[in-house]
Amino acid sequence: MEDSAEAFEALVAAYERRIFNLLLRMVSDSDEAADLTQETFVRAYRAFDRFRGDSQPYTWLYRIAVNIARDHLAKRKRVRKREIEISALEGDADENTTWEPPDTKANPEEELLKQEMQQQVKLALEQAPADYREILLLREFEELSYEQIAHALGITLEAVRSRLARARAWMRQRLAGYILEE
Repeated sequence: MEDSAEAFEALVAAYERRIFNLLLRMVSDSDEAADLTQETFVRAYRAFDRFRGDSQPYTWLYRIAVNIARDHLAKRKRVRKREIEISALEGDADENTTWEPPDTKANPEEELLKQEMQQQVKLALEQAPADYREILLLREFEELSYEQIAHALGITLEAVRSRLARARAWMRQRLAGYILEE
């Protein structure tokens, strides 16, 4: 038991930051991402004795994290829908629209364009269908190979290629006003 506890501690040390960053990109809230990261490792610990090593530890943890994030996002969507319905019934139209000026850097225009592009990419990822968001995060942010993605998502290599192409096309369409086609 001592060896497995040490092995699990090493697993947490090696992958905790990557799992947190993945979850942060999925849920866009650092507190929620921290909670979901903790839940991921709790579930992984409970199942650690059943981990056979058929896959890389990260892809195993990724699957656990994505499933937890999917459940969380679905729950959050239901809660928001309920809040909107209640707000509409109460006639509450409270909109908090505060604006803070950006920090000025060496070149304010370039910095502003960069921040706007980052915000648009983040927004597009948040609005992307879950399967597109997952595959884009794995390939573009986590830099996993197509084979690793196929294993993590439990789909074929051809499905990875197809889904990634559709996801990239979807993102290009959403960001058309912000990117130049070459």
